[in-house]
Amino acid sequence: MNTLYHTPLRGVTLEDIPEEYRDIAETVGLEAYLTLSVLCGGQNLYIPKREALERQARNREIRAHFNGGNYRALAAQYRLSERQIRKIIHLAY
Repeated sequence: MNTLYHTPLRGVTLEDIPEEYRDIAETVGLEAYLTLSVLCGGQNLYIPKREALERQARNREIRAHFNGGNYRALAAQYRLSERQIRKIIHLAY
């Protein structure tokens, strides 16, 4: 990785962060925030919602438990329709 990412910004404190971004800096920590500033500064940054991340994890789990014909059992286990299970399975292939 480029040494620019590891070079500390001297003297920067939370008070130097614009107020509308301070919650992010406090949540992830000043060092991580400054790294994001170096990597993504000036860009629009999209962070998926928790539900989207959980859905991806659930779908990965469904595909891992698929045995070739257990659509109905997976639908019951994950409280989805068989059609949704089929879509999740077949989008992976």
